[in-house]
Amino acid sequence: MLSREKIRMMAQAAVYEKSYYRKDMFVERYFKNDYIGLERLKTKIWMTVFFVAYIAAYIFDLVYIEQIDLLHFNYKQFAIKAVIVYLILSVIISVLTSAVYGPKYERASRRMKAYYDQLEKINLKG
Repeated sequence: MLSREKIRMMAQAAVYEKSYYRKDMFVERYFKNDYIGLERLKTKIWMTVFFVAYIAAYIFDLVYIEQIDLLHFNYKQFAIKAVIVYLILSVIISVLTSAVYGPKYERASRRMKAYYDQLEKINLKG
């Protein structure tokens, strides 16, 4: 026999399954530190790709727009500056990634726990 409360709980569970379940299930597959580490790795890979593209565009600008002679270009100073900027950006990106994906993991974990608790209540009422 279906009661009004059980139908309401089943509807709430269905809404959760439609909206958050897939995303939360992906997040819940990992431990918190593993999930944050994976997201940090993906972010650093993309940061590296865009940084290399920026360096290439900067060198292109120096050579073709500003007409800098590459034979007399100070590569050592340029490389040191580029590495320092990359390391600073890497630290900032790591902190920001942890600040974003840590709470995201916590929210997904709470939603999954509430969902499973609700399924348990539905099973007990039936």
